[in-house]
Amino acid sequence: MLKNWTVITQPVRFASDGVMMRERYLQSLTHANHKHTERIVSIFGCARTSNRIALAGEEFRLNQKIYNLRGGRPLSSYAVEYCLTLPKGYRPTPQQWQSVIKDCSLALAKLCRLDKSELSQYRQQIRAVLHQQEQGGKRGSGDHVHLIIGKVVGKRVLKELQQKKATKLIKQAFNHAVLKHVGVDHRSYEPMEAEKGRRLSTWQYQYEKANQALEIEKLIAKMQSQFDKWLKAKEEHNDRQQRRQENRLMKTYESLASHPLSKQQQEQAEVIKSKIH
Repeated sequence: MLKNWTVITQPVRFASDGVMMRERYLQSLTHANHKHTERIVSIFGCARTSNRIALAGEEFRLNQKIYNLRGGRPLSSYAVEYCLTLPKGYRPTPQQWQSVIKDCSLALAKLCRLDKSELSQYRQQIRAVLHQQEQGGKRGSGDHVHLIIGKVVGKRVLKELQQKKATKLIKQAFNHAVLKHVGVDHRSYEPMEAEKGRRLSTWQYQYEKANQALEIEKLIAKMQSQFDKWLKAKEEHNDRQQRRQENRLMKTYESLASHPLSKQQQEQAEVIKSKIH
């Protein structure tokens, strides 16, 4: 028996760059994280939707500067991403997933208490992408949808989307929607060899987390090396080499942004990136 189907919430960092990087990541079958992904299907929105989310955030940030609005640091996250996952063995159709995501998005809209105008903009800033996974083997997750929702509607930021109550609500909405549209109850799910699976999951989690930390350190070191080469090329007025290193550095930056970073690591990456612009 499961308490809930799996939902993971995280902010989309790095402002408009981060939104567009997530768009590219979600659509890439060749990305290293998608070794077990068989098919990618757009459920709601498209690349233009991500662009709309980024533009809304940039406009809000610009108005912060123009009108000297108070409220701490400039807005750096323009969207929230929810990853809704089912265990292996369950494969809803794209149409069923669309109904599930519609119900979850509506539940979050009600939580934010949007007026008619805000609701209209909110709907235009929903991006959902389905990743259908290999169903056999022990590695990889089951089918899941990445749901990205823009945080800026009108003149306000939907801070509720990133709060614990939103995660709790979307889990409940996801449970109900899967039962309603797919006919599967999370309470009736029993994983095979539960105890063995729990021990294996703990070991896999620790192993994967260690590998991820190592990969992050490698990418940061790679960024620093590329920046040093870019700086040298700039000092030597070697425009061709400068452009080459800048392109390589931005690709490394995109790879780095797909990992969960600590505050210090985010600042390291941002400092390097800011120096080449």
